[in-house]
Amino acid sequence: MEREVNEELACEQSSAEMYGNISYWHIPVLAMTADATQSSNEECRNCGMDDYVTKPFEEEQLYMAMTRFFQPDS
Repeated sequence: MEREVNEELACEQSSAEMYGNISYWHIPVLAMTADATQSSNEECRNCGMDDYVTKPFEEEQLYMAMTRFFQPDS
């Protein structure tokens, strides 16, 4: 769905106004896993996830991971 919307925006088949006046649309995905290995991290990212938190987690850990999705792009 992301890809379709972004292609429509790029080809001007849809207006950015339809999507909140943004020129690139992305739904962030945060994985939660009990596996803390590097291969698990890579697997999550290869599947298109933006970040992951390992269980058990501290509240601050989850909060910090989620706030990255709400930071304005520089």
